[in-house]
Amino acid sequence: MDSSSQPGHPEETKLQKGSCAKRVGFSEQLHSQSEDDDCMVTYTNILQAAGEFGTFQRRLVALTFIPNILSAFFLSSRVILFKKLPHYCDTSWLLAIRPNLTRQELFSLTLPKKADGHFESCRMYSPVQWDFDSIVKYGLNDTQECQYGWIYIKLTKISLVSEFDLVCNRASEPSKAGDIFKAGLLLGSFIIGIMCDRIGRYKTILIMLLFYGVFGFGTTFVPSFIIYKTFQFGIGIAITGYVISSVTLVSEWLLISQRTHAIALAHCFFALGLLLLSALDYSIPHWRLLYLTGSAPVIFLVSYIWILPESPLWLMMSGQMEKAKFVLCTAASINKRTIPPELLKQLNVEKIPYGTMLGLLKEAPMRKITMIMGYVWFSISFSYLGLTFQIQKLQTNMYGTYIALALVELVARLSCIILVEKLGKRSSQVLMLLLGGITCLLQVFIPNEYLSIHLSLSLLSQIGMSAAITVAFIYSADLFPIAFRQPGFCFVSLFFSLGAIFYSLVKNMVPDHPKMFRIICGVLATSGGFLSFLFPQN
Repeated sequence: MDSSSQPGHPEETKLQKGSCAKRVGFSEQLHSQSEDDDCMVTYTNILQAAGEFGTFQRRLVALTFIPNILSAFFLSSRVILFKKLPHYCDTSWLLAIRPNLTRQELFSLTLPKKADGHFESCRMYSPVQWDFDSIVKYGLNDTQECQYGWIYIKLTKISLVSEFDLVCNRASEPSKAGDIFKAGLLLGSFIIGIMCDRIGRYKTILIMLLFYGVFGFGTTFVPSFIIYKTFQFGIGIAITGYVISSVTLVSEWLLISQRTHAIALAHCFFALGLLLLSALDYSIPHWRLLYLTGSAPVIFLVSYIWILPESPLWLMMSGQMEKAKFVLCTAASINKRTIPPELLKQLNVEKIPYGTMLGLLKEAPMRKITMIMGYVWFSISFSYLGLTFQIQKLQTNMYGTYIALALVELVARLSCIILVEKLGKRSSQVLMLLLGGITCLLQVFIPNEYLSIHLSLSLLSQIGMSAAITVAFIYSADLFPIAFRQPGFCFVSLFFSLGAIFYSLVKNMVPDHPKMFRIICGVLATSGGFLSFLFPQN
């Protein structure tokens, strides 16, 4: 089945002419099969009359670039901000008795040792009111948890860990912040569809960009880690909300033939956001300054109030025909085109009820597609996060690894344009998931000492999973009917969030078993690839 003939596409939205009933239909079921083709005008004709991919559409796609850079920054900065730091209890109380001690001498007298001979990181000898000679002669025996803070060895940058002392009994705080962030992603999956359908794509996007400013840029100035965790919840909602609403808006302004380029190009700027993060982390010594610099582009998002368009399809579905005609004519004017007046006169529509996530599961064909797509997004989420985690654990140059990951993302996103054009969406989805899954499983059989082979296979896995994300966005936009596209994206986004939560649970249960991680990632990605064969051909 060709993708352009699937029910529910914008290209199938029909405007009836002449003696035909004047209304817009949003699925094939709204039209009689015996109607003469000359009696029908599709929504495609309107977009073509306004300009298929003119200045207006190119500007719309360009408007997604800055938010995608910010999404990458906010999503991945936590990995950098929570890097583990060598630390020991602050035992400078002994320096008041003997100020000229070296660090080694200080630690030898005040810190207990583990069985392997290294100093304890989270325990210290209890302070005593003895003279120095007595301490050296008799030694200290009673131990306790760190009482006066911590000393961070080889500290070259101020991170969240060092500023808020997220070590020892507070070492689980970064993980809790990650869980709160994922809870934001999950909540966003539930509420954004309702917002988009009730107040429109335009207002929803603006609210999410406001969240970027308040919770993203505002993170720079958080006074405590509790506030930081609260802001992470807001950022999680913002990222999910922006992704769903922006993809829906762009999809409704573009023909199918242009969506692949638009979505893939927008995702390339996500990869550029990762490169930006790597460069800032390398050159900026304080996490607050890093956050201030990386989130500064949020200032430019204020202009979106005046230049971001609303979706004409949403305006039609909500019964606002005059506004729909106005935005279509505005687009045509910017593209130096004119929509024929007789075509605009036929834009007469009844208010169409919106689809829901439950509605996607009512009919067997759409239920099958929806559940498979949900599993694909779940497997992509878990595998993508798991593979990224495993690459970061390899004993390689830290900054080199981050840059390599960002470049791999960029190559993977760009390759989707060629893949989808040459192979089609279904074959591209299958190929990328199998590439990510099989290369991940192969690493299970490679000895750990072959670091270069592990790194090569890990990067291939990352290419597969990164490309699978982009293809999944493109494919989802085409598979879900117009009235159900918004809840469809919310549904798969929900499964993406569940995949991230499941990843966190597995990581906490088996933190030191990389082979187990690779097996789970490989099985999920590979099974998702084989299930993708059940999607309709395109």
